[in-house]
Amino acid sequence: METEALIVQYINILSEYMRQTTREYNQQTEYSALFNLSITQLHYLHAIQEIDGPTFKQLAEKFSVQKSTVTENIKRLMQKDIVFRQQSQKDLRVFHIYLTQKGKDLLAVENMGYFGFAKKMTQYLDEDQKKKFTEILKIITDNIKK
Repeated sequence: METEALIVQYINILSEYMRQTTREYNQQTEYSALFNLSITQLHYLHAIQEIDGPTFKQLAEKFSVQKSTVTENIKRLMQKDIVFRQQSQKDLRVFHIYLTQKGKDLLAVENMGYFGFAKKMTQYLDEDQKKKFTEILKIITDNIKK
């Protein structure tokens, strides 16, 4: 089997285990609401956290979508009390989007699920293998964005 085909096969296996681990972790917490969010909504939450108070325009540019699409997605997240909008003090025509405490908690729980998966995945590696694996992941992530 070609190297790329093997990589795809392993990525699929790891993705399934990651989803399963995250699901198990989330079911043990009060934040099972993570499973009521779409992947798109999770991407929005991560972008809002990363940019810290983005405008609708910034989110539209980040995701290469119309502002109306951003508005619809933000409205749904607001209805779930995961984000809120706040009018800019500098330009009253502009609104910034922020995570509510519930939104912050959801992302923290998701992150803990990822840590659980990382522990599960690396428990079979010795310290030298973990270091090499981390170095390879860094090379990939540093260059994949280019």
